[in-house]
Amino acid sequence: MTKPNSFIGAATAWLLSLFKKAPAKPTAEDLSKAEFKTSTQGMGIRFNDRIRDVFRFKWIRRH
Repeated sequence: MTKPNSFIGAATAWLLSLFKKAPAKPTAEDLSKAEFKTSTQGMGIRFNDRIRDVFRFKWIRRH
């Protein structure tokens, strides 16, 4: 690369960095869509005693 091309590229990068847009902040609707729902009915899984016993230690644990 030649020196003028390097200078033009650096100047262009600097100008573009001045005019870049900040990413949009998430709205309440976006956050609710991303939230993991704890209901298993939508997945078609029923919590029988065996599954409940496996996960019980996570529910009882205190933080």
